[in-house]
Amino acid sequence: MRGGRGCHVGFPEATEEDAARILLRCWGIRAASVRPVAAGRVNRTFLAAPEGGGGLLILQRLNPVFEGSHALGDNWHAVSLALAESGLPCPRLVPGLEGGFLASGPGWGESWRLSTFIDGVRPGLTAEAARAAARFLGRCHTALNRPRPILLVPLPRGEFTNQRLPRAADFEDFARLYRCHPSLPLLEGPLARGAYEARALPGSPSFQRVFLLKDLVIHLDPKRDNFLDDGGALTLIDWDTVSYGDPLLDLGELCRSFAARPTPPCFDAGTMREAVEGYRETGLDMGDRHFALLPAAVRGIAVNLARRYLADALLETHFAWDRENYPSLFEQNMERAGSLLLLAGELREREFELMELLGYC
Repeated sequence: MRGGRGCHVGFPEATEEDAARILLRCWGIRAASVRPVAAGRVNRTFLAAPEGGGGLLILQRLNPVFEGSHALGDNWHAVSLALAESGLPCPRLVPGLEGGFLASGPGWGESWRLSTFIDGVRPGLTAEAARAAARFLGRCHTALNRPRPILLVPLPRGEFTNQRLPRAADFEDFARLYRCHPSLPLLEGPLARGAYEARALPGSPSFQRVFLLKDLVIHLDPKRDNFLDDGGALTLIDWDTVSYGDPLLDLGELCRSFAARPTPPCFDAGTMREAVEGYRETGLDMGDRHFALLPAAVRGIAVNLARRYLADALLETHFAWDRENYPSLFEQNMERAGSLLLLAGELREREFELMELLGYC
């Protein structure tokens, strides 16, 4: 197995040669060059330059957790058409020689997808950048849901979104589900902390519905890494998990990504306030009472994401191993889960302060 950032343990590494063969066989495009892109935590990504020019392309081998579902092509295509009608940039999928947006590779569970390339860099970790990203997210929500939500294909069932209300039992069930795993004892502390934080989440029906409603089209992964800034305009990429849900989940994930810091205090309240103000300029009107649930929603997202990292610390099937920064995938997932649980604890202690800052108390 070849090393490098973004390696999925347990799934054979795709090489530049593999990507070039797939590009030619499935799209009829001969590549002048193909190189891996050190980005993304789920899929394996390559930047391809076709012979004869015509613009750069992004070729991705999808993580097998997606089960090769055609929803990952058809939904993205529907999103790109709707955003284009509103003048919003979005990478476009390139249909293969057989007409579909996904192509099967030679390996078991191997699916590939090709899209156009949009240049840009990840926005800065600032309140101003969060506001701009939230403003763009709001424009996307409006374009995809007005006058009515666009039609989407259901995603396969799987652990690849934060659209789940975490329960204490989700953490307590690890002892039963993974009782024979040799590393399970190392998770005892984080699992107990996760169960505590899940139990401390609000029990009100209005909060529960944030994770349960499936009314409007949302991105479901608008973290900072999925925004591109070309110096004058933003683009939101990676529409893999676009689905129906509550827009507060998207705004909450954006706030978690932009406002969380690596050292205590972990959460910058001013960044969250700027993000909310930016979204309210362009996004869907959810009402003050619903916006007031945002601090708790960020907390729920952090707890659920910690649960997913702890599960992958044992399964090693979803998140890619960042070899440059972590000695093992297990330690990577443990550290990320620990940071998220610290964030959840801080958000729980500061919840009313954050609501007051937003003007909802």
